[in-house]
Amino acid sequence: MKQKIYFSGLIIKHEKLEQIKLNIPDNIYIAEASTPYANYYGQLPRTAKPNSIFLFTKKFHFLEELICYSSSLEKCLFERINIASALVESGGKQYPAIRIKNFPDYSQLVKLEKCLQEKNIVFIEKIHLDERVKTIVSKPFFLEELEPNFYLDLIEEHKGYFVAERHLSPEEFEATITQIRYNGICKLFDAEQGVVYNDGKLTHLIRIFSESLNLEMLKCLSKEFSKL
Repeated sequence: MKQKIYFSGLIIKHEKLEQIKLNIPDNIYIAEASTPYANYYGQLPRTAKPNSIFLFTKKFHFLEELICYSSSLEKCLFERINIASALVESGGKQYPAIRIKNFPDYSQLVKLEKCLQEKNIVFIEKIHLDERVKTIVSKPFFLEELEPNFYLDLIEEHKGYFVAERHLSPEEFEATITQIRYNGICKLFDAEQGVVYNDGKLTHLIRIFSESLNLEMLKCLSKEFSKL
């Protein structure tokens, strides 16, 4: 029987965020990942929009705190939500944010803001972000172990993970992706780095997105990463 594993950890990306402007008196700064899965060989897979939304807050909120809010937020919104804690690094500064994944509709953002404000969450109105930023998202993982060191995401479709030897610098990671893209034999994919604390130790992961994801593909990419 395949083992199911639940733990929390981080996904670390370098990506573009674009501001979403809401026409309300107490406007807050909301941004969206404009090119999700950008390493998918330049193609955008079929994903629901909005994708990843960041609501910037005056103070940092831990993942556990947000998870405690999630059930009441879902009752407030009448929608299931995927909520996580985040830091966005830009221009030498860190900005705390709440990341909402796969939110159903842009028109619901005003209601989402009000639901969060009922939890005494205070938002900021204006920040300046570079064209490309670093996002550090603290989130829960619910995975199925396909084989040792290979996992399937049970919450988000088309996502899987394999264990990596270490965390790569942004330059190393981008060079590795480029090398595999042009010289590897694996199918189309997007990759990001992650880290989790599991069974008393820190484990580095590579997150893979592909609409053709399976164990064989994860093994193929793991082998390609280990060569470099």
